[in-house]
Amino acid sequence: MALASVPGASWAVLDGGAGPASFAEGYAKAGEVKATTETLFEAASLSKPVLAAAIHDLVRDRRVDLDEPVARHVDFATDAATRTITPRHLLSHSSGLPNWRTEANDDLVSRFRPGSDFRYSGEGYTLLARLAEAITGQTAAEVVRSRVLTPAGMTRSSYGWAAGQTPMVAWAHDAGGELMADAGPAKFQASRDAGPRRPVETWTQGDRIAAAKALGKPALPVFMTPNMAAGLWTTAGDYARFLSFAQRYPAMNTPTVTIEAGLSWGMGWGLEHLGSDRFAWHWGANDGVANLFVLDLASGAGLVVLTNGAGGQRVYERAARVQFAREFDALTWLQP
Repeated sequence: MALASVPGASWAVLDGGAGPASFAEGYAKAGEVKATTETLFEAASLSKPVLAAAIHDLVRDRRVDLDEPVARHVDFATDAATRTITPRHLLSHSSGLPNWRTEANDDLVSRFRPGSDFRYSGEGYTLLARLAEAITGQTAAEVVRSRVLTPAGMTRSSYGWAAGQTPMVAWAHDAGGELMADAGPAKFQASRDAGPRRPVETWTQGDRIAAAKALGKPALPVFMTPNMAAGLWTTAGDYARFLSFAQRYPAMNTPTVTIEAGLSWGMGWGLEHLGSDRFAWHWGANDGVANLFVLDLASGAGLVVLTNGAGGQRVYERAARVQFAREFDALTWLQP
């Protein structure tokens, strides 16, 4: 952590049997507040598999059809090919949609025939969230809470906190380990205060759009709160409990689109396979945040690493290699 200028980290280890063992080191806010196992870290893109599990739960209840075009429930695009996108495409990042749009007039258009290639897409996961809302009549955050967070025992996890609350949270830090005062908790609080005076988990699409506009941002998913693709706050222990819980949805482990030899994407997370060894994995990177989980699909052994520094990739790479005593192709693929 010192070499990588990362102020704080929390991690949890699964051994395939008992509950996770959790640990913390360093600072939640550099030089000021110590990190503990109860400190909430930004999950960043580790939010995506949690949403994916909720979608699979809706599939199990026959509320969602993996191969039915999403456009039958959510009017999200005018391009004919783009309107053929299905939940299967979105879960596996094979929709062809961009990661994030930032310009107000950008339309959603697939770069290739949906299902034919891999393209990582946060937009795709926010579209999954809108599908969940259209199907259930609840907000996506409420769907995830009832179908994943509560049954998995993720008691510390949420999509944010109410005004006046002061939870133990990890602040974001840049590559030099310096505090990013406008990122992390401060950024969330500004977004929350721009919207209705209700918990953000109850915000509708209209509420999210209005809050973004109040901040002077285009009404695009990357500027909305809660961002279901990157907006979960969690602890390493909670997330490890999620990894155990998610094993009830084996479709997440089904290779659906190839990335490179030995690497593919399932319907919710990345997969690495060599011979009989099979691992699930995912990373997360918001401003000043870097996270990773790796899960051995045969033994159930797992590792979750949450860090509050832009250099956290160097920390979680080393942790994964030490914990599993092996190299991971996924970590090479993630290199910038």
